[in-house]
Amino acid sequence: MSSDLPGPSEPAIPSRPEDPQSLRARLLALLGDGDRMRRMPVRAVLLGTALVIALWSGARWVERSFQSVAPGEAGLVVSKFTGSTRIVPPGSHFLPGSFYVLTRMRVSDQLLSGPAATFTVPTRDGFAVGLVIQARWALDRTQLLARWAGLPADPGTEVVGPVLASAFRALAPEYDAPSLLASKREELAARATKQAAERLAEAGIVLKDVLVGDLKLPAEFERGRLALLEQSQLVERTEANLRFKKQEIEQQRLEAEARKARSDKEAEAAANRRLIEAKAEADAMTYILPLKEKGIKQQELEAEAQKARKLKDAQSQAETMKIQAEAEASRRRTMAEAEAYAIRQTSLAQFENLKREVELIERNPTWVNKTLAEKLGDKVQVIVMPNLTADILSKEAGKRVANGQPALASRGE
Repeated sequence: MSSDLPGPSEPAIPSRPEDPQSLRARLLALLGDGDRMRRMPVRAVLLGTALVIALWSGARWVERSFQSVAPGEAGLVVSKFTGSTRIVPPGSHFLPGSFYVLTRMRVSDQLLSGPAATFTVPTRDGFAVGLVIQARWALDRTQLLARWAGLPADPGTEVVGPVLASAFRALAPEYDAPSLLASKREELAARATKQAAERLAEAGIVLKDVLVGDLKLPAEFERGRLALLEQSQLVERTEANLRFKKQEIEQQRLEAEARKARSDKEAEAAANRRLIEAKAEADAMTYILPLKEKGIKQQELEAEAQKARKLKDAQSQAETMKIQAEAEASRRRTMAEAEAYAIRQTSLAQFENLKREVELIERNPTWVNKTLAEKLGDKVQVIVMPNLTADILSKEAGKRVANGQPALASRGE
C-alpha cells in the first residue's frame, strides 16, 4: 500500500477522473500518510459510524411512524399487507407508513351553504323559484367502515347538495309560488329534509337540519304579485271607505233618533215640570196668603215699635242734652267762681306784696328805682325819677298800685 503512494519528493502525476488509481491517490492524500492509516482501527470506525446512522434512522422512522388524529375527526387505518381496516379515535397512534395507510375523515357537524346550496325548483303554477338553503350534516361513525370507500373527497358538495336539490325539485311542484312565499316554505323544507335524509343514510351520511334561507321569485311573478297586491289594496281601501260611509250614515241616523228622543223627553219633562210648578204654586198660595197677612201685621207692629223706640230715643237724647247743658253750666259756673277766687287771692297776694314793698321803700327810699323798674318794666321803658322823699310815695301810691294803676299818675291826671 505504501509502494503505491508517491514519495515526498516525487510530484503527483495528474490522471483522469475515471482512473481508479487517481481516486485512490486522492483518498490517501486526504487520510494522511500510509503509516498512520495502518495504525487506525478502520473497521471499528466504520462499525461505529454505521451504528450511529442506524440509530438515527431508527429514531426518525419511529418518529414518522406516530400519526395524530385531530378532534372531530376519525382515523381510518388500512393495513398494506392484509387489507384490513379499522377506526382509531382522535389522538396519536403508532402507525408506520410502511405497514399502514391512515385516512383522516371529519365526523363532526358540517354546514352546506354557498353555491352548492343554491338551486331552482319548479312550482305548480309554472314558475322557477330560486332557493337558498343551509344544511347541517355529518358522517355516520357506525357506517364509516362500510361506506368510506364509496364516499367522494367532498361529500357535502358531491352528495349532500345534489340529494337535497333532487328532493326539493321532487316536492316543489306540489306547491304554488305564493304559498311558498307566504307560509309553505317550512313545510316544504321539512318534507324535503325527511326524503333526503333517507337517501343520505344509505350513503352513511346523517342529515340533521335544513333551513330555507331565501326564496327568490322570478321578476315577472314579482311584478304580477305587486300589481295584484296593489289591486287588492285598492279593493280593500274601497271596501273600507264604503264601510266607513255606512258607519257614518248609521251614526247620523242614530244621532237623529237620539236627538228626537231627547227632544221628546225634554218636552215631556218640561210639561211635567210646568204642571208640577203650577200645582205647587196653587198649593203654596194657600199657605202664602196667611203668611203674607201675618207679614203685614208684623210689619205694622214693627213700625209702631220702631216709632215708639225712636220717641223714647228722642226723649232720652233730650234728657241727656239737658243734663249735659246743666252739667256744662255748672262746670262753667264753678270755673268762673274758681277763677274769681283765684283772681281775688292773687290780687290780695299782690296787694300784700306791694304793701311790704312800700313799707320797705319807706324804710329805704334809695331802692325805689330798682323796685319800680322790676314791677313796672313791661309798661314803662325808661323812668327818670327825682330824688323822692317819703311824702311822695305815700298811701296814695299804694292804693293806685293795689287797684292795678300806675304808682305815679300821668301828667293828664
